[in-house]
Amino acid sequence: MEDLKGKRDELNSRVRELNEEKKRLIEEIKKLVPSIKEDKELRNKANEEVKSLKQKRIDSFEEIKKLKKELEEIIKILEHFQDAGSSYIGLKEELKEIEWDYQTGVYSIKKEKELVKYMDELEREIAKSEILHGKKRTLIAIQRKLRELYTEANIYHGLLINRAKDSEKHHDTMMKNIKEIEKMDEKVEGLDRQVREARQKADEYHKELISSQPAPKIETSDENMKKGEEILAKFKSGKKVTMEELSLLEQLGLY
Repeated sequence: MEDLKGKRDELNSRVRELNEEKKRLIEEIKKLVPSIKEDKELRNKANEEVKSLKQKRIDSFEEIKKLKKELEEIIKILEHFQDAGSSYIGLKEELKEIEWDYQTGVYSIKKEKELVKYMDELEREIAKSEILHGKKRTLIAIQRKLRELYTEANIYHGLLINRAKDSEKHHDTMMKNIKEIEKMDEKVEGLDRQVREARQKADEYHKELISSQPAPKIETSDENMKKGEEILAKFKSGKKVTMEELSLLEQLGLY
């Protein structure tokens, strides 16, 4: 009888140990859940920023592409008229002098016609030169804007790389914790299985012990048996019971 009781008590003690270990693992799982949630949120936020930065970089390169095309067209115009406009100030001064001479001098009809024709040519050259000066100013502005856009695109690229790394870091941490939880879940399932097996075996020893004990020393009324069953359930769940409660179980033949 004592051998059966010892085996039963040993198994009940083992059940309590397994339940404590299971409780510890469940607490560890609970601690990891907020961390997983936080890493997921930070990863998603980083991914959104990466998406936004990618679009900004694309927009910058689209603007660069557009300005480069415009720049090429201006360069072609300047190359075609590369000699024109080089003496813009000189042309203006020359036209001014000729106009003064024409207005104040006395010339033959032939000479006057030659002067008028030459002034017309100068005015065309000046007009062309003014256009080219405007193109040159536009060219300089485009080149400045291109430098700004290239700098902007490089900044976006650097930020994009950093945020992508942050996203990967949070994703890796999240996945690591998820795997840890999966491992602990498996352990909890294993502990549950061991608890069931230990309880089943302890119940077998207990029934065998009960059947070998003499008749109970106190009345086995419904009230006493109900109380005894409650104490036994508490004992099996791993909760502490008093000596009086254990004595009652023994007298009812339940322990």
